[in-house]
Amino acid sequence: MNETLSPPRHPRIITVSGSHSGVGKTLLAALLIKILPGFAAIKVSHADLMVFVTDDLAEIMREGKDTRALKEAGAGEVILVRAGERDVSDALSIAFDMVYRSGSQGVIIEGNAAARLLTPDVSFFVTDGDLAGIKPDALRNLEKADVIVLNPQAAGRPTGAVSELEKALRGHNPTAMICPMARFISPGEEILQLLKARA
Repeated sequence: MNETLSPPRHPRIITVSGSHSGVGKTLLAALLIKILPGFAAIKVSHADLMVFVTDDLAEIMREGKDTRALKEAGAGEVILVRAGERDVSDALSIAFDMVYRSGSQGVIIEGNAAARLLTPDVSFFVTDGDLAGIKPDALRNLEKADVIVLNPQAAGRPTGAVSELEKALRGHNPTAMICPMARFISPGEEILQLLKARA
């Protein structure tokens, strides 16, 4: 699917995608919400047989769900989207309408399919260093990311192996900023300036 979405300029759009599930996408999205008050969040997950878009608080706050982590991080509005590949674009349009009505300053969208379809103000890609089995769609998100976030702890890797990982990543994306997840826990000036300028 080569279709791309171009939502209106406001609110600002940030996407968070990753090399595979469990890599830390929700953790990064929650950290970004803490840095960016007034932002909403959209969680996009795959569901072959249905299209489901909701901001119902009972659904959002279900124990153990990523949407709950996003709400508890401070997102004013959290929207859950479940859709198959054919329907993600339409489901996102519904979710964007909900965000616009909420008056949010911006939205952080977590999900590989959304990151692939959108042209955001800033795109983040999270990896734990396992690029061997990366799917083609995730690889496309890596190639177009503005910021690559390293989270080797997600795979139980020591943080010292980062320099080799950076070389491998540069082969796919020579221009992105590369930084460890820890820099978003206590963001420095470089991260804050990036977000201020583009988000």
